[in-house]
Amino acid sequence: MTDLPRLTLRTAAISFGTACLLVMLLVPSIFALLRADRFTDSTLDYAARFRTGAAADDLARTLERDWRDLQSLAERVPDLEPDQLGYLLTGASGDGRRISWLGYADLGGSVVAATNDLLVGEDVSQRPWFRGGLSGGFAGDVHDAVLLANLVGGDGGEPLRFIDLALPVIDQNGDPAGVLGLHINANWLTGELRESARIYGLDFYLLNPAGEISASSVQDAPSAGELQILRAAQTGIDTGGRERWPDGRDYFSSLFPQVTYGDLPNFGWRMIGRLEATQLTFGVDLVRNGAHWVLLGMIATIGLLTLIFVRAVAAPIGQLSASAERISDGSQEYPPNSSITREAAQLSQALTRLQQDRISEDR
Repeated sequence: MTDLPRLTLRTAAISFGTACLLVMLLVPSIFALLRADRFTDSTLDYAARFRTGAAADDLARTLERDWRDLQSLAERVPDLEPDQLGYLLTGASGDGRRISWLGYADLGGSVVAATNDLLVGEDVSQRPWFRGGLSGGFAGDVHDAVLLANLVGGDGGEPLRFIDLALPVIDQNGDPAGVLGLHINANWLTGELRESARIYGLDFYLLNPAGEISASSVQDAPSAGELQILRAAQTGIDTGGRERWPDGRDYFSSLFPQVTYGDLPNFGWRMIGRLEATQLTFGVDLVRNGAHWVLLGMIATIGLLTLIFVRAVAAPIGQLSASAERISDGSQEYPPNSSITREAAQLSQALTRLQQDRISEDR
């Protein structure tokens, strides 16, 4: 008897399916090993950019509402007496925790009316907010209190600091009459950044055009010479990437070059958001888990298709092969009728004809 190959069609089909499964496991695994870091880096970089932009827009929109309120107040100033204006400005300041001072100074720089009559009669002609307000809309970066330092106390003994908004007041004849100025407590600005940090999961820094940190959501305040992204902030170009910070950790940082919205004057701020490189946020885990499920689904599908192929195609051919061998040994059985594939049907019909001819001759 001739020795037959040990490899059967069933075994070949199962081996082919197994090889496909191994390739599906091996290729993604190699890809993951070679590209996982780059994929993670690009995802975290995108997360830092997207969230920093969103936080910058949130802050700018809040300040833009203050600017619109200030514009509305400026339209009413010429129609009010100093006492009436003082009451209006005091009410518009709220409880004083956010808006520390709101005041109107005439063209000579003398304060005519203000929150709780603070600085009334004082000369503010040399203050940046007054000079900037005379020439149009003005937004001033964080600065220490000067004239208000001894009149409004800071929290916890810390020096009081403000950001400024100011604009000219126009009288009924269309001529400049003075400047309306607004001082917002810088502690509110810090609190706003911390709230954004809690919502978006990043640390935020507000920088002035010189690359100095005006406010931040965290205590550490590196200098421009320590970090590339702080030096880049001086150019005002949108940038970002991985960098090691002075605390020894790697972060993905993103620079948002301009914090402004609508008609709000430009403070000159840039915002930096940083995300720790070890945090797989913004759906990276979801992506990885999703890829795993997709891979498992593909493996299960290939395995199922292989079993279907073996049962539907390989098994009938195997049955025909076994029947042909028994017929060759003298059995008078007829081969099973198979029409799954063209080849199986041809083989079945050929064996049937041979068996019929053989039985006819025996009779």
